Amino acid sequence: MVKKFFNQLKYEYQNLLWRKNRNNDSEINAKLFYDTHYESWSVNNNDILYDVQDGTDLDDSPFAILRYWLSNDLKTQHIIVTRNDTRDKIIRILNFWQLHENERISIVVYGSTEHMKALLTSKYVVTNTMIFSDVFVKRVEQVFINTWHGTPLKKMGYAMPGGVMGSWNVIRTLLMTDYLIMPNDYTAEIFKKDYRLNGLYTGKVVVNGYPRNDVFINRLPQHQINILKNSIGTNHKKKSVILYAPTWSGDTTKITSNSRELDDYLSVLKKIAKLENAEIKFKPHPYFKADIDSDKRFDPYRINDAIGTDMLLSEINILITDYSSLFFDFLVSDRPIIFFDIKDNYEKERGEYIAVSALPGPYTKDSDELITLLTNTQVWVDKYHEIYQEFKTKFVNRDDGHATQRVFNEIINRPTPIQLAKTTIIVNGEDFSDTSFDDTNLVNKLSKKYDISMVAFESHLLDNWYGQLFFKHVDEVIAISRIFINKHVEYPRKMTVELARIMGRRVTGNKKFNILIMFQSNFSKHQQIIMTTANTVIMKKNTMREAWLIEIGFTKSCQTLNFQVWQDNTRQLEKDVDAVLEELRI
Repeated sequence: MVKKFFNQLKYEYQNLLWRKNRNNDSEINAKLFYDTHYESWSVNNNDILYDVQDGTDLDDSPFAILRYWLSNDLKTQHIIVTRNDTRDKIIRILNFWQLHENERISIVVYGSTEHMKALLTSKYVVTNTMIFSDVFVKRVEQVFINTWHGTPLKKMGYAMPGGVMGSWNVIRTLLMTDYLIMPNDYTAEIFKKDYRLNGLYTGKVVVNGYPRNDVFINRLPQHQINILKNSIGTNHKKKSVILYAPTWSGDTTKITSNSRELDDYLSVLKKIAKLENAEIKFKPHPYFKADIDSDKRFDPYRINDAIGTDMLLSEINILITDYSSLFFDFLVSDRPIIFFDIKDNYEKERGEYIAVSALPGPYTKDSDELITLLTNTQVWVDKYHEIYQEFKTKFVNRDDGHATQRVFNEIINRPTPIQLAKTTIIVNGEDFSDTSFDDTNLVNKLSKKYDISMVAFESHLLDNWYGQLFFKHVDEVIAISRIFINKHVEYPRKMTVELARIMGRRVTGNKKFNILIMFQSNFSKHQQIIMTTANTVIMKKNTMREAWLIEIGFTKSCQTLNFQVWQDNTRQLEKDVDAVLEELRI
């Protein structure tokens, strides 16, 4: 009772601070609210928060998990994140599943104080993406489940152009994940390699099959099937249903509308629509959805947006796609796939892991040839039968209708964190601007014995001279290290120890490093943040930095001619400090 009283007092105090410091920027306000209340609330063991595509949808494996959990644990409360402009869609989806009046389901608006409170207090957080970019920092009591959203054909992470800057937020999110749900070994290995999880990830990679694919084995209830068939136009007539589902070819650092691409899509749809006994429907990539929703030319090809992607895939006859991961899911159905690409620059813009010549269906860039393939499917289906079965064995062999149940069983038995094999070192990326040492050479030397990461301050990278230095050298070390980006936003208040610790955890995805190395002579707020992410700091002398280290609970343990070693008071000196100091004597 006394503890509860003091917790309430603490909350009221923190809430007062937040109200005092908030401003007109809703994004900054959300982060400020989250950070101010980070230690204020208890975690509710029965609350589960779902964030699908940053609140723009309610689909995919997280929604399959929600429906299973709702039926198999009656104590739980399920909170769904939605954008203001997608709230009606979320309600339609719940209505499709006859869940719209379920009292154990509630909705919070993305970026609202209710969302931030749910993000802080829900015991379980389930997502298929990056979850509230630059805000979420998993609390110790929370369990974070990330299902991602597909088997990759497109290159990802550091394997794709722009991967250094485009991958940071994905990497930090993955590193916080307790359960990373992977559909197959192929995807798991790509994530470990191209998002640099090996050496630092302590959660559990669960190679399980995808919960969303259970629908291929366990058919929908008749109520949902009737709605689906009515939407795709096959309720009262026997037609072959064709789905055209192109993907997006860009990298994660830029998202732009392309009217020419939409015109090309429309041209293809019109050609297919002329075929007899065929019903053509269109499933655009989410990044194009807003443009297509406002374009009436696509009306004849639209699908009821309450119908989930995999529900749709389970009922169609032929899939046309380019590089979308949907085709991997569709393998479960044993139905034909045609690979059709209208883009000329795909390899340059993004690239792929699997050559088009090795895909389990015909590949073409010509729309006339596409029509020929659609009118003579049996001719080529037999030709691709063997490779199709090989793809099924490699990519969807675990999709047996029980994937959701297995994920649920994993979640209720929290994993033991993996013990890392190597000492972890993080190097301050500001040191690219320090001509007194060669950062590239340092990282290469240390990587032979230790797990190496670097951390850079984003605003510095926008500076012409510093940014040039960073990107000149980063390619030389990227194969052996990972890059964290500090996207620190200035709050209208002084940096406190508590705030610096939260922000440090945000930058590195909750990871605490054994050793931080700093050669930068000057002191900065960036350093205030990153010094909270390590147990031991090796640095050049700086009196302001020393004062900050004392404030965050460090003690100077030794000093050499060139370096000082500072140690977190709560821990013993890291075992490899002497060896690292020896390496630094350049």
